[in-house]
Amino acid sequence: MNNWKSYCITSLLSLISILLSSNNYAHADLKSAQSFEVIKTLVEGFDNKGIEQTLIVMDDDDTLTMMQCNDQNSPSKCQYLGGPAWYSWQSELISNNSSSNFRVAEKNKELLQISALLLSINNMPYTDPIIPGVLRELTDKGSKVLVLTARGVSNLSASENQFDNLYLTEDKQQSFLSFLNSHALLGTNSGISSIAGPIKPASCNAERRIAYQQGVMYVAGQNKGVMLECLLARTDAKAIKNIVFIDDTLQNVKNVYNAFKDNEKYTVYAYHYTKLQAHKEALTQHKGKQNKNPYQVSANQRWLKISEVLKATLKQPTAIH
Repeated sequence: MNNWKSYCITSLLSLISILLSSNNYAHADLKSAQSFEVIKTLVEGFDNKGIEQTLIVMDDDDTLTMMQCNDQNSPSKCQYLGGPAWYSWQSELISNNSSSNFRVAEKNKELLQISALLLSINNMPYTDPIIPGVLRELTDKGSKVLVLTARGVSNLSASENQFDNLYLTEDKQQSFLSFLNSHALLGTNSGISSIAGPIKPASCNAERRIAYQQGVMYVAGQNKGVMLECLLARTDAKAIKNIVFIDDTLQNVKNVYNAFKDNEKYTVYAYHYTKLQAHKEALTQHKGKQNKNPYQVSANQRWLKISEVLKATLKQPTAIH
């Protein structure tokens, strides 16, 4: 009997040890971060091999880059027009406030066209000047990078132009697009940081076209957790063990966390990026005199000026209805 008890206890302890050991190697964490410095501290806490086995996955709009805002306290110096907070606000107007004078489109399809136009004529700076330095330090030590954006395939050219006009250093020796190409995952069949043609939606449990070009995955507003799994299966990700994901939209962070929380291959750190939280709320929540939001007024004035110029100078301007 004593031998049997001893055997059971030993077996139980062994099982617990195995479970604890496996959790050390594959799990998922969901946290918030005010700065990319959190990512730097996390990754540099790994050993050298762990750093080389790390993939840093970033959202673009309001995480990596943003519409220019020189002074948050001055509506005239802070451009929301064309950014994600503006897009969400306009979507809300289409759905729930069709009589608003600030509504730029009657339908979501028209809003998408206007958004694509605005992205094509805007350059966007980093949300935080420390970002290029953080990414450069980690990739110098062997980490890989990926931009996982909610933008669609129709925004590919505009996005690449923006990244080509964004730089890693003040001397502008290397563009962010070139940087991505140098440190991104390579396609299994292509051997470059792109996968030929739009990826068939059905092959990724998607409904809309998606693409992977020059280190950027365009998922057209679809589940980023599912899309990231799809990309990892199509790239040279065998060496990757750690995935650090950061996004300003909490639902995207939850989707990535849920997609990988039971995954035995990857340890995933999913961060909700909150640096621009107050910035975004200033557009959607702040009210000024006469119950008017000065940031909404400013965004509307910018759009009216653009649309008026396009109507006056072009015969058939795109996205103007």
